Amino acid sequence: MRVALINEGTYPYAPGGVGTWCHQILNGLDGHEFHVVALTGHAGPRESAYPVPSAVTAVDTYPVWDRPVTVPGRLTRHRRRRGASAAAVLLCRGLLGDDPHSAGMFADGLRRLTELSGDGSHPLHGVELAEVLLDAWQASAGPAAGRPPLPRLSLRDARAAAVLLEHAVRPLAYATPPVDLCHPAAAGLPVLVALAAKWRAGVPFLLTEHGVYLRERYLEHGADRPIGVKTVLLRFYRALARLGYAEAALVAAVSRFNQRWELRHGAHPAKVVVVPNGVEPLRYPPLATEPTVPTVTWVGRIDPLKDLHTLIRAMRTIRDAEPLARLRLAGPVPETGRDYAASCLALIERLGLRAAVDLSGPVSSSRQAYAQGHVVALSSISEGMPYTIIEAMMCGRPTVSTDVGGVPEVVGGAGVIVPPGDPVALGHACLELLGDRTRRRTLGAHGRSRALAHFTVDRMLAAYRALYADVRAVAA
Repeated sequence: MRVALINEGTYPYAPGGVGTWCHQILNGLDGHEFHVVALTGHAGPRESAYPVPSAVTAVDTYPVWDRPVTVPGRLTRHRRRRGASAAAVLLCRGLLGDDPHSAGMFADGLRRLTELSGDGSHPLHGVELAEVLLDAWQASAGPAAGRPPLPRLSLRDARAAAVLLEHAVRPLAYATPPVDLCHPAAAGLPVLVALAAKWRAGVPFLLTEHGVYLRERYLEHGADRPIGVKTVLLRFYRALARLGYAEAALVAAVSRFNQRWELRHGAHPAKVVVVPNGVEPLRYPPLATEPTVPTVTWVGRIDPLKDLHTLIRAMRTIRDAEPLARLRLAGPVPETGRDYAASCLALIERLGLRAAVDLSGPVSSSRQAYAQGHVVALSSISEGMPYTIIEAMMCGRPTVSTDVGGVPEVVGGAGVIVPPGDPVALGHACLELLGDRTRRRTLGAHGRSRALAHFTVDRMLAAYRALYADVRAVAA
């Protein structure tokens, strides 16, 4: 089977959970050919973080912030702009509503833009999108609309939202090569590529959701943007996620937490299956020794969703009770995470923890990072099913994690769960384990047994083999 595996900002250029999952799929599903579509911000040379396997026929990078492709011929451009403007009206009015009629308008708008962008030109290029947004806003906000009032949208905010929206829909212009199946790895922009392939060529798609894309957008778009701009973007992502769930042949959720979100936003219960992530046990044998200095380790990418501020503040609590304790942070800083990394460093300085916290950067082996600590911590405010916790459990290291996403489903009774955003609870939980060797060993052994029983890569790959066959059978 020929499969287009579609991701946003991860494989093969950025290590991390989704990148690891893509690498497992590409290396483990024998008998399939893969065309990787990597949606990125800008064009330009990039260094691969993974060796691309022989099953991959091509890695196609599609930047959504490059310069728009122009359509030759003034008459052609004029006709296309009229069609795109009409589609934009449907899109904008549809995303602002929360009913089946609005969902239909949103889908119809995207379909029309897909047809118009078949020549590779960007779908909304040349459209006065800010004016369309303002008109849609007025129509949706009036008393006759029968909807809750919308916040104020100024002309300046409409222009800012229009720029972001125009770039967001650009993946519709991507021309997917002949494939039998599309496999987007998130219910966001990758879904646009899959929708375009389905509408143009009848290609079915299987949607996998790691972190809940829509929930992460809610968390991500905070006070840094005006409320009107934020409302436009979040309504767009909500409508897109719902459309993706509706149009997918099947939806693979990595956790029951994700499954509940998908069902709440309209996914048909018969379509949604839970396929947990898994790791290779041979790569993560049990760790037999511990370091001499009491140490907490963290592994991941430096990102606001990982909430390292809470972990750093927890370290202040730990250090006050155990002056020799250390915190090791191991992971890359993506381009979008540089400001957040700087804020982490500033917080370390402000709390007087410069001698207690090590930022070691990317590591060649996460197992090596787990070996440098007694306890593995996870402080995230959003997760799907984190590989770091599964890996640590497989290594026999006890974990302290926040109660988010699918984390409690992974940990079960084999680790400690604390509320997110609570540095005192996180610090005390780590302190308790640092001071109790017997409990560390008990939880570590329990964690490895649980990981072996439920979270191996072979189990995950077997599930996806079956899902690929099911999607093809449904489409036949």
